[in-house]
Order: sequence, then structure tokens, then C-alpha cells
Amino acid sequence: MKTLYQNTIKLIPFTLLALSLQSCIKQPGAWRNDQITGGKRDDFHKLNEQLLHDLRTGNSDDISNMESREMLDDKSNLRQIELVGNAVKTADYDIYDEYYIVNKHRSTDTIGNPSAGINSYKMIYNGITHEMYMVLFLPKDKNPPNQEMITALYAKYDYGWKLTSVNVNTYKINGKTAPELYELGKKKYNKQHFADARLTLELALQCTAPNDYWHYEHDTDAGKLFQDAAEATVKQYRFPVVIDGVAGEPRVFRIGNQKNSHGWFPVIYYTTKVNITDTNAVKSENTQIGKVINKLLPGITEDKDYIFYSACSKLPLGAATRVEHFDITKKLR
Repeated sequence: MKTLYQNTIKLIPFTLLALSLQSCIKQPGAWRNDQITGGKRDDFHKLNEQLLHDLRTGNSDDISNMESREMLDDKSNLRQIELVGNAVKTADYDIYDEYYIVNKHRSTDTIGNPSAGINSYKMIYNGITHEMYMVLFLPKDKNPPNQEMITALYAKYDYGWKLTSVNVNTYKINGKTAPELYELGKKKYNKQHFADARLTLELALQCTAPNDYWHYEHDTDAGKLFQDAAEATVKQYRFPVVIDGVAGEPRVFRIGNQKNSHGWFPVIYYTTKVNITDTNAVKSENTQIGKVINKLLPGITEDKDYIFYSACSKLPLGAATRVEHFDITKKLR
């Protein structure tokens, strides 16, 4: 791994060395948030304000002026800019963490926040230039259960500070980060609530990487536990499975997660002998299903605000098969 600059300079007397280091050499390191010197931090914040403004207004020319030549050449960035623009149009964002970096290596370097408990993270990135700046944005409003993180990375070129990448990805689902969802899924798994654990761990995997560089310090192993929960669910139920206690023996053939404005919640697909066009009869049967579903799938209605059902006229023969169905949303609390 080659270093950008030599860290040893032999100058005598010592005072000359000190002056030389202060005026010419930027020692490798990473400065987070208020560790960044005031004037430099103010300049970065002006860049951020301009970026968010241009993304919100869709000013592609001004955004292009902020981009590095490499970023402009990579046309895949157009889609990323579009996605980030959509995010900032729907919510106001504040800085969550920011880093001024003097890179030690030309290739891989690491920064991060090890003091955030279960949510401690590190970011592994390429040292594009000697000096770089990374900023993470989260919505100002912390109440929405689902939150996205915007990440912008700048680098100092000989033609100035330029944006090298910008992206948006899921940070929280149902008010929880990936490690928090993993811990919840693990508790469900240990209680042998395998189907419910599988759904929770599936959500954890959706937000395990809020940006392209992100790694949680407490490696959750959510992927392995998700596989274990999925295999235990299949072994336990062998879908389609009859919902005992309901006349007509409706059968659950699939479970998943579905999103509404309040978060992500279980969706249960089942076949019914009731005529789908008779919506009152379908609703009446579904009320009976709701009374016993937690016995069939332990935990599935616990700690949830909503549950979704899709009553189908017959079992689909493939993912692309369309069957008559009637969808129902039930508010649990």
C-alpha cells in the first residue's frame, strides 16, 4: 500500500521543521464534526447548502459544475443524482456526521464513528485525492419510521473541491437501524417465532448499508440468521398450510413484508373458497382469520401497527401468474 506523502522530513533546527509542517505538510488523519477547524467547516457547509439546493430544484447545470471530471464521465451518476433529488424534495435534511480527511493511502482507507454503541460504524473508501470531505445527511424530522441517508463525497483536485459521488439509501425501517432490527429478529428467533423472525431479519438486510462505504462495527450476521429463520419457517410449515379454526380451511401459501406510510408490516397471502367478488364474505372470513393467525404464526401480530392480507381465489402457479384476489389492511393498534 503506497503512501501519498512521506511523513518524515529532516530539517534543522526544529523550529524550521515545525514551521514547514504547519505551512506545507498536511499530516494524515480524519477530523469529525466539530473537530474540523471553523473556517474550513464553514466552507464545506456552503458546498453542502449549494448541493442540496441544486438537487431540490433540479438544477442540473449547477450540479454539473460541482462534479469532478470523473463523476461527469460516469453516466450512471445521473440516476443517483435523480434518486437523491427525489429524496430532498420530500424531506428536509440535516448533517448527521461529517469528516475532513487527509488520506494516508492511495487505495483503501477507513474512517468512522466507533462511539455509537450498537450503531457504531466504519466506512471503507478509496483515497481518490490527498484531501477529501465526506458528509452524511439524515432527515430533520426524526418521527417518520422509515428514513433514508444521503451521502456526499468531495475531493480536492488541482482545479478545486469537487463532488465525486452522491447517493441515497435506507438507514432506518420502522424506526430501527439494521443492528437494532437484527437484535429484535434474534429475540424472535430464540423464541422460535421463526416466520416473524424471518420477516424482521429481511427488513434488517434492507438497511444494512446506508451508503456504498458503510460497515456496522458490530457485524450482525443478519444474513446467516435470516437464512436460518427462512429454513426453519419452511421446515415448520411446509406451505400452503391450513389456518385451523376457520371454516372453509383457508390456506396460507406465502408471507412477506409490505410498506405503507407508517412503516413495513407483514403481508399474508392465502387461498380462500369464498367467492372473491363477494367482498363482504371475504371480509367476514378474514375477521375470523385475524383471531387465530397469531396462533398459526406466533408473534406475527405482536409489536405491529398493521397487518396486510391478500385473499386469493386459487394458488398461483408461478411468480408471474395473476389470480383474482382481494386485499385487506387491518390496523392492530
